[in-house]
Amino acid sequence: MSSLPHWSYVAMLAFCLAGTLPLVPAFRVKVLQQPRRLVLTILLAGSPFLLWDVRATDLGHWSFDPAQTLPWRVAGLPLEEVAFFVVIPLVSVLTYESVRVVRRARDARRAPRDVGGHDQRRDRRPDREVAR
Repeated sequence: MSSLPHWSYVAMLAFCLAGTLPLVPAFRVKVLQQPRRLVLTILLAGSPFLLWDVRATDLGHWSFDPAQTLPWRVAGLPLEEVAFFVVIPLVSVLTYESVRVVRRARDARRAPRDVGGHDQRRDRRPDREVAR
């Protein structure tokens, strides 16, 4: 059917997914539990660039090497180019939400704890005197 170079673009997309999908269970990211919001985000992020890609390809500004892409086309674009505009917004959202979870947890650990009207963490610092 196709030689190995035909699958290089697909392999890159699979690599992106393989690197980010484990973030969902690792950080309990809830992105996939909100399919409407996710689809809307992917459509809003990917559609303008997909349309631009179709137009630029039609005008001959760039092209796709048939030796390095699969034979299937959608609106003149290789199928994996269309998939790019789904996969990259998806992995971007997953990465962004994972970072938010980590930062939120970090900030919660750093937040001062108000016990008895004063900051307990500040009391433990030897360089600060606490008036009582």
